[in-house]
Amino acid sequence: MALAGCTTSTSQPVSNSAAPVAAGKTDVAIKAFRELCLQTAPSFDAGISGAKRYGVKDFYDLGGEQSGMTKDNSMSVQIKPGKECAITSPNRSDPTLHQQFLRTVAEFADKVPQDDKPNQPFVATIKGKRFIFQHDRNGGEAYVMLNPEK
Repeated sequence: MALAGCTTSTSQPVSNSAAPVAAGKTDVAIKAFRELCLQTAPSFDAGISGAKRYGVKDFYDLGGEQSGMTKDNSMSVQIKPGKECAITSPNRSDPTLHQQFLRTVAEFADKVPQDDKPNQPFVATIKGKRFIFQHDRNGGEAYVMLNPEK
């Protein structure tokens, strides 16, 4: 699977709206990334059950990768246990998304580059494990966390 992303927070309906997130707020896909990917690293196992709080009810096994989507197709979750966790959503016009992503990763990881740009991967360590992170904005918003060692 290609790079994608995850986050955390309380459940809220996901909107297809392209409106920017209000100041001080965090986009729901980044919240899902925090909760489903960052908090469950390095195994990501608990991310699958946690996705239900975001409206992702059914997961499909795609050769060891679990993939699911909300009914309205506003967010998807892809988890390959021990290897990858990704959250995707439609494109958002919010120019603060990448900084939200970096701040969220920095809550859990060491040395997150604050000058990183979207679509450029970076490496950070969580719980003693190295991961590759990327916020890919091509064709939507994808928040990805990969374990390069598996």
